[in-house]
Amino acid sequence: MGAKWVVGFLIIICLSIDIEASQGDKSFWYQGCTQKCISKFNCTKSFGTFSWVHGDCFWCRYDCMWETIEQFERQFGMVPQFHGKWPFAAIPLPLGFVIQEPASVVFSLLNLYTVYKMLKRFLKMSELLMKTTWISYACVGLFAWISSSVFHLSDCDLTESMDYFGAYTFVAGGLYVSLVFTSRALLPYFGGRTRILTVLKILCGVFYLKHIRDMTVHFDYGYNMLTCIVYTIITCALYIHYIWFRYRRLGKLEESDILLIRIIIWANLSAALEILDFIPVFWIFDSHSLFHMATIPIPIWWAEFLDITHGYDTNDRKKYNVLKIA
Repeated sequence: MGAKWVVGFLIIICLSIDIEASQGDKSFWYQGCTQKCISKFNCTKSFGTFSWVHGDCFWCRYDCMWETIEQFERQFGMVPQFHGKWPFAAIPLPLGFVIQEPASVVFSLLNLYTVYKMLKRFLKMSELLMKTTWISYACVGLFAWISSSVFHLSDCDLTESMDYFGAYTFVAGGLYVSLVFTSRALLPYFGGRTRILTVLKILCGVFYLKHIRDMTVHFDYGYNMLTCIVYTIITCALYIHYIWFRYRRLGKLEESDILLIRIIIWANLSAALEILDFIPVFWIFDSHSLFHMATIPIPIWWAEFLDITHGYDTNDRKKYNVLKIA
């Protein structure tokens, strides 16, 4: 028993050096067990293929995961991650399909619904400035949340790429929208020259395409995450400056400004949930799923924000309930 503990401990230490490795899937228990799955069900050697996310191959690997967890808990008193994720209780579906991460799937679908409601509101705003831009942004959001739902339903290389590229495009789209929307507040810094803003918009597109190309050649998780964080910080800074610009001009915060502050704070607190890395509660709710849950109302608030802003611009403002979804 002592020798096995020492060997297992050394394996864990060595694997922890590689940030892309997970203790569970690199352990000899899991490796040995999944080799039996490959032999018995003719599964592929690469875990990133579709064969591992449905049917016998999935359930065989699923049993291997729980057997490995049992070994880790017995030997080291801990629960390991597998392939970069915590273990989840899977739900079987007809035709051999599986819901791998139930909470994240449900919350992603709810985000999809609220983005759809946001899009419908945009389409009804006949006098909405930047209407085409906002509609395009909402359409990107639909793709991002469809990709997220599919990825958490069936995690393989293809769905993972869809999820990462969809999320990155949504974040990059948010940066572009913020630049266009707050351009009036930025013009004084450029001496009123709109040409500089046009150059910045073009640069947004260039950086977006370069990032997609780089990720296609070599998918760097750290670089992708860093890029999204930088984009988000710039987006928040643009909106905060916009609020400050309006406050200096009006001498007070209007209702739309307060709602925008709420959106900024809520969005950043939601993202902070990703920092809480804990074992899924009931093997269903992890920090990532809670992040998806927290972002559900944000699209509705964006629609309310533009409704209110449009009302101020036309001197025909209407009162709206910022929590209304339907």
